[in-house]
Amino acid sequence: MIESDEKIIKANELDSNFKYEIQAEAGGEDITRCFTCGSCTNRCPIREVDEKYNPRKIIRMALLGMKEEVFRSEFVWLCSAHLTCFERCPQGVNIGAIANAVRNIAIREGCYSLDPSNNFPNKEKVIRFDELDLNFKYEVAEEPGGENVTRCFACGSCTAVCPERERDNRYNPRKFIRMVLLGMKKQVFQSEFLWLCSSHYRCEGLCPQKVNIKEIMKAIKNIALKEGYTSPLR
Repeated sequence: MIESDEKIIKANELDSNFKYEIQAEAGGEDITRCFTCGSCTNRCPIREVDEKYNPRKIIRMALLGMKEEVFRSEFVWLCSAHLTCFERCPQGVNIGAIANAVRNIAIREGCYSLDPSNNFPNKEKVIRFDELDLNFKYEVAEEPGGENVTRCFACGSCTAVCPERERDNRYNPRKFIRMVLLGMKKQVFQSEFLWLCSSHYRCEGLCPQKVNIKEIMKAIKNIALKEGYTSPLR
């Protein structure tokens, strides 16, 4: 039996073919070369923002066949493919590409985590691929102020300095922009954070991609208002 953070996983609950499924997916070819040395975790910039992100643990879970647990992992959906882990890996394992392969498998199987910190069986927090608006990011990019939204790679620098997050840790600009890029249009429009963003500029000062989150938020609000949405805080 395998012990996770939450429960004991029985051997008969594991999917022994999962690693081969990942290996057959574009980007996942090298997963079985990992021997969980931990170099990736040591270099992960997302882990610097929140230490619960652990690429070594996720790859280990995938190799063991903990398919559902991997799909519901926040790391899989937020991995920014920054390549610093890849540069340090002695086995040449590209974890960003593997995370992308896992996401592709999850989406094909009809599983997408609306809130990656959720309990996966809760259907209210799971969104289907066919409910995503894949053109949403382009709609935002065409709106004045939203032009550089696609430059974001979800590193988390914005979240680390967000004053709204200091008040309430539910507010997460990295997660919000990720939702935009994934096409979660309805959820973006209904997000309290969209309407609470104070345009303080701290996030822009630290963003390595120079993403103008303040202007992007204005652009999204303009689209939302044109489509009949109003602040849920009223």
